[in-house]
Amino acid sequence: MWASAIDWPPRLALRSSNNHCGSKEEPLTMPSPDTKRSAAAVLGSPNFIVAVAFALRMVLLWLSHRHEDLGNPRFETIGLEARLVAYSLAQGKGFFGPYPGYEAMTACIAPVYPFLWAIGIKLFHLGPFGATVFSQVMNCAFSAATCWPIFAIGKRVFGEKAGIASAWLWGFLPYAVLMPLEWTWDQSLAALVLALIVQSTFALRESDSSLHWTWYGLLWAFAALVNPTLCLLLPFFLAWLVGRKKSIGGGTLVLAARTVFVFVLALLPWTIRNYYAIDGLVFVKSNFGMELWLGNNPAVKKMYTPELHPINNLSQRISLIMAGEPNYNRARQRQAIAYIENHPRTFLNNLSDRFADTWAATYDSHVEPWILALHLSRADVWFCAAFSVSSFAGLILALNENWADSLPLAFCLILFPIPYYLTHTAIRYRHPIDPFMTIFTIFTAMKLLAIFKKRPRPENSDSLR
Repeated sequence: MWASAIDWPPRLALRSSNNHCGSKEEPLTMPSPDTKRSAAAVLGSPNFIVAVAFALRMVLLWLSHRHEDLGNPRFETIGLEARLVAYSLAQGKGFFGPYPGYEAMTACIAPVYPFLWAIGIKLFHLGPFGATVFSQVMNCAFSAATCWPIFAIGKRVFGEKAGIASAWLWGFLPYAVLMPLEWTWDQSLAALVLALIVQSTFALRESDSSLHWTWYGLLWAFAALVNPTLCLLLPFFLAWLVGRKKSIGGGTLVLAARTVFVFVLALLPWTIRNYYAIDGLVFVKSNFGMELWLGNNPAVKKMYTPELHPINNLSQRISLIMAGEPNYNRARQRQAIAYIENHPRTFLNNLSDRFADTWAATYDSHVEPWILALHLSRADVWFCAAFSVSSFAGLILALNENWADSLPLAFCLILFPIPYYLTHTAIRYRHPIDPFMTIFTIFTAMKLLAIFKKRPRPENSDSLR
């Protein structure tokens, strides 16, 4: 693993006694090679990295709540819609009431995360503060567990050292630490699920088992119920699998069709539920039209208009109640498309602003409550930009060196943010692809280190005489 880097012959050091009369020299033994190998094995263990990552997040969670004023918290935890729906589920009302004053069945958010949260509320009989902490602990577990697939992907594509380094970087990456604590939302779970999907995609390349491809379809369906934006990547991953297996003499069109069939079949119950619960045909979530309109309307001054969201705006909430979710969102989508068609230059300007915010937090750093509370807005912009530049540098280097195996990771970085460019952006929306940015960043660092190691050392002065 890393033994070659640390396995040197043991040496002895002499230590003189302070007793000048008949001084004695005692040998100080260095750690044995076996001890060093054991330490390297522990540090290179994904299980150990996951444990450290989880412990770090739990310590910071405790610190964030230790002296907090619950009535006026400095470190505000965000996720009202998911919390309201989770409480509704725990109380037996169903998937219901995502906004204050909106007492109706809903499909405005994906179902998996509120259901998991509701199980915790019901099982442990949690009040508001306890429910928030449960959600944060659950997020910390998801975030820490993401080290496992990050290690597996990095090892498979770039080698074992890259896998270990990527997992360690994720364990301490500020965004991977901050998101589980600040947002009681699905972004940490979505990052874990997408990383597992990429890991499974690589594993499926060597499999012709119909059972494996069936499970792959079920995993994609689960991902859709966590965050349907992830499904944008499904056709590209399937095309990559078909192309890669065809290049080694395997046929996968039938297996790919099986995956799609299982994916659709697994989502059918939720789609039927939506049809009868909110009186409209909705794939998973109903709110795309509203989100598109929030980022593309005459009132947009910077990025989008949160003040027009039904959770904040009474007139919009009344319109939502009167029209119902499907009709309300279709109407807002038509308005957004008409605005884009009539103001193409403004749309392009807004799109460029959202692109910059996705990769440099130019807007997000000035509105995120925890970033503001820690006075880190400027540092956040610099760190986010540097992280993005290093990850895209790694992407380019990886495609140049091993484009075929790097392509699934490239799909994630290039394709996943597109819906948010069109609607509105935030660093938490990008978070599901942060694991792959982490791997590419490590690959960039490894390439830079390799360049420095290859540089010839300058000759010493004695040799020049």
